[in-house]
Amino acid sequence: MNSAHSPLQRLQQLIALEREDIGTLIIYGLGIGVLSLATPVAVQALVNTIAFGALFQPLLVLTVVLLVLLGFSNSLLALQFYVVEMLQRRVFVRLFGETAVRLQQIRYAAKNDYHLPELTNRFFDVVTLQKTASVMLLELLGYVLQAVIGMLLLAFYHPLLLAFDLFFVCVLAFILFGMGKNGLASAIEQSKAKYKAAAWLEELAANPLLGKSSENRAYLNAQTDQIAKNYVDACAKHFKVLSGQNISALILHALANTLLLGMGGWMVISDQLSLGQLIAAELVVGAMIYGLTRLGKALENFYDMLASVDKLGYLLDLPQEKDHGEMPARIDAPYTVAVENLCLPESMYLDALNQVSFQLAPGERLAVSAGIAKGSLLDIIYGLREPRSGQVCLNGQDLRDLNLGQLRNTVSLVREAEIFSGTLADNVRLGRALGLTEVKRALASVGLADTVSILPDSVETLLLPNGSPLSHEQCLRLTLARALIGRPRLLLLDRVLDRLDSRVLPTVMGVLLAEDAPWTLIATSQRADIIAQFQRHIRLDDNRFSGNKNEGGL
Repeated sequence: MNSAHSPLQRLQQLIALEREDIGTLIIYGLGIGVLSLATPVAVQALVNTIAFGALFQPLLVLTVVLLVLLGFSNSLLALQFYVVEMLQRRVFVRLFGETAVRLQQIRYAAKNDYHLPELTNRFFDVVTLQKTASVMLLELLGYVLQAVIGMLLLAFYHPLLLAFDLFFVCVLAFILFGMGKNGLASAIEQSKAKYKAAAWLEELAANPLLGKSSENRAYLNAQTDQIAKNYVDACAKHFKVLSGQNISALILHALANTLLLGMGGWMVISDQLSLGQLIAAELVVGAMIYGLTRLGKALENFYDMLASVDKLGYLLDLPQEKDHGEMPARIDAPYTVAVENLCLPESMYLDALNQVSFQLAPGERLAVSAGIAKGSLLDIIYGLREPRSGQVCLNGQDLRDLNLGQLRNTVSLVREAEIFSGTLADNVRLGRALGLTEVKRALASVGLADTVSILPDSVETLLLPNGSPLSHEQCLRLTLARALIGRPRLLLLDRVLDRLDSRVLPTVMGVLLAEDAPWTLIATSQRADIIAQFQRHIRLDDNRFSGNKNEGGL
C-alpha cells in the first residue's frame, strides 16, 4: 500500500492546520534568538569597560540589564513549552478523531485489500510524531533562529566573518541535503520493518496453536529470525546515512572553531577587530556550532517524524464511502424493496449475480439460498458494494442517490458478532437512550435473558473485545439484539440463523417473523427447515435466477 501523498506533503498539511501556533512559536523563537545576543554583547561591553578602567556603576547597570533580558528570554522559552504542549494534545486528538471517523466510513471492499486490525497499529506513530515535533519546534527551531541572528551579527563585525558565515552555510547545506538524500527512504524502510515485526507478533498471538509442536515452532522461529534480520539490516542502512552526516557535522564543528579563532586572533593583532568583539564572536559561534554536536540526534528525530507521518498517512488515505446524497423518505412502516436486473461479476471475494430481479412489499419475509457464501446480494442492498449493472430501490428511491449514513439508521445488517469493550448494556444500546427494561426485552427476544441473569453484574457485566465471558454464538445473538432494539424498517441477516443454537432458534424466529414486526426481512440461509418458515424464497444458482413461493405467489 502506498500513501497518496509524500511525507513532506503531508507534513506541510499538518503545519498548515497548526500554522497559528507554529507562527507563535516562531515569534517567540525570534525573540529568544535576539535576546540570546545579550550575553555576547554584554561580554563585549564588559571587556571594553574593564580595558578602559571604567567605574563600578556601569558594570552594575550592565549586569542588571543582562539579568532582565535573560529573564525575559527564559519567560519566552517557558511560553514555548506551553504552546508546544497544547500543540501535542491537539495533534493527538485531531489524528485520533480523523482516524476513528475514517475507520467507520471505510469503503467495505477495502477489507479485501487491507488487514485493518494490523493497519491500525500505525496510529501509535502519533506518539512519535508528538515527541519528535516537540524537539523540532523547541530545539531545532531555536537553534536555527539563533544561528541566523548570530551570523548576521558576525557579518556586521567584519567582511571576513561574512565569508565565514557563507562557508559555514554551504558546508552545512551539503551535509543536510547532499549526504542525507537517502535518509527519508531508509527511515521509512526501517519503519516498515518495525511494523512487519509487530504484525508477526500479532499473528502469533492470534494463532496460539501454531507453535505447539516442535516442528512448527522451528519454522516459526526461523520466520522470526528472518524478520528480525530484515529490521537490523534496515537499521544499519539508515544508520549509515545518519553516521555520515553526524561525522561530517563534527568535522565542521572542529574546523569552524579553529578557523574562527585563527581569523579572529589575526584580526585583533592587525587592529581590524577589538578584543571584546573577538570574545563576542567566539560566544556567538560557540552557540551556533554547539548544535552541530547534536545534529545527528536532531536528524534522527527529523527522519523519525517524517516516517511517522508516512505511516499515519496509511490510515488517513483509507478509501471512504460517499457521505452525501438524498435523505431517505421518513416512513414509519416496513420498507418496500425492488431489485432490478442486478449483475455482479464473480471474483475471489464476491459471488456472481446475473440479472437478479425481485420485489418485496412492506413487511414481507424473504429467504435467499445458494450462491451466498460471500453475501454479495446483501452487500449491495446495504450499500456496501456497487453492482456492475442494475439497481436497488428502497421505497421507490434509488439506493445510489441516498445518503448511506442516514439510510442505515433504518436499515440493519447482521453478519458477524461485533462486540466492543464495554458493558453488555452498552453493547446493546450503542449510545441510544434506552432503559434497562428495553435492553432486557431485546436480550430476551434472542434467548439471552437466562444467560445474562446468571452473570455477576447482569447487563452491567463488562465484555472484552472478544465478547468474553459470552461465547461466540451468544455474541452473535447479542449483535442481533442490538439490531432488533433499533426497530429497523429493513432487516438483513447474512447466515445468522444457520449459526444460532437450535434451542433458541424457535424463539428468535418467532420474533423475526411476527406479524406485527416493524421490518421487511431478507435472510440468507442454507437450512431447509429455516427457509420453509419464510413467506418467500429465491435461489441463486449457476448465475441463474429462480424462485418459488412457500406461501402465495412470487
